[in-house]
Amino acid sequence: MTEPTADAFAQAKTLFLDAVALTEAGRHAEAESRLQAAAALVPGRPSTLLNLGVVRLRLGRPADALQALDALAALEPGHPAGRFQRALALNQLGRHAEALALLDALLAEHPGTAAAHQLRGQTLQALERHAEALPAYERAVALDPGLAEAGLLLGQLLRDLQRPAAARAAFEQALAAGADAALCRYFLAGLGAGEAPATAPQAYVRGLFDSYADDFEPHLLTVLRYRAHEAVAQAAAAALAGTPVAAALDLGCGTGLCGPLLRPLARSLHGLDLSPTMLEQARARGAYDQLVQADLAAYLHETPERYGLVAAADVFIYVGALDAVFAGVRRVLQPGGVFAFSVELSDGEDLLLRPSLRYAHGAAHLRALAARHGLQPVHEQMLTLREDQRQPIQGLVLCLRAPGLASDA
Repeated sequence: MTEPTADAFAQAKTLFLDAVALTEAGRHAEAESRLQAAAALVPGRPSTLLNLGVVRLRLGRPADALQALDALAALEPGHPAGRFQRALALNQLGRHAEALALLDALLAEHPGTAAAHQLRGQTLQALERHAEALPAYERAVALDPGLAEAGLLLGQLLRDLQRPAAARAAFEQALAAGADAALCRYFLAGLGAGEAPATAPQAYVRGLFDSYADDFEPHLLTVLRYRAHEAVAQAAAAALAGTPVAAALDLGCGTGLCGPLLRPLARSLHGLDLSPTMLEQARARGAYDQLVQADLAAYLHETPERYGLVAAADVFIYVGALDAVFAGVRRVLQPGGVFAFSVELSDGEDLLLRPSLRYAHGAAHLRALAARHGLQPVHEQMLTLREDQRQPIQGLVLCLRAPGLASDA
């Protein structure tokens, strides 16, 4: 192989430095282009291959990232950053056992790498080895108390392991380390520490359902024995009395579980959700005429669309305070339009954030909200929505109607 010229080395260095600056600026596609050009001029440079892997991961292309990182591993098998980034790529590809082996090798040689202990914990959790993940997170936080994400992950695992006091301490440490304040306060409120926020943080909801999308329906229907979607659709159908509306909106449609049930009730069916991964599955179901990724309150207050039916099955457990939602629904409902939804039922409190991190609502409070926004109750049903830890979760399905005469236009 011909050795690169001095001029080629100089050009490659300039391209590499440009790529680093572009990466820091978040311009990853441009950074990748510079790195590819640098690699063409001077092949086999570990730093170029490493950075190619990094930007491709940030571009959401783990398979392409792994190609560059495998090339780096062939040159320098023990490269610490290369091993770490390869483990990231393998995890994103679902190859968790391989990622764990890489991290074990990395930590055997570099036991003080806090980020690697954190990633090892995440990998163990992906392998359903939750008890083993706990010391990995604890080690990460001990090595670097400022590693905020590790503190958050530790707190969540401790909460899941029914250790609330330790979870609270972990969340408080994560908050002090600079973790997302809204997220930390939400987790702490679920443990009874501090005032509950009006709604769950969007980043939490989006991340939860993006990661849950593939297993969402089997888990919901088989493990949790979920039935809220059926009850909401049945209530809506009864209120419409066999007359389809021109357009219906499925708020928080998720994977589209309600879609086939709502489809006969409207000539045009729209679905809205915060999670793009959920929406991909809803699109594949083929029940919707239009799907929108948006925050539901913002959409309700901004859209020019009008609906004869708005349905929300098991959505408000992550919304909390519903005044703005009711105002938005009232805005988009046509005269005589129907609003059918389910909530977890509190024991009398207007609004309660449970340790499950789901909100429960009081029936009297919902009736008062309906009256405030000019919506008339037409159906109310108490039922078991689903199970949680094999315990029934009591809920309420409420169907409200906007004033005026319904139109099929």
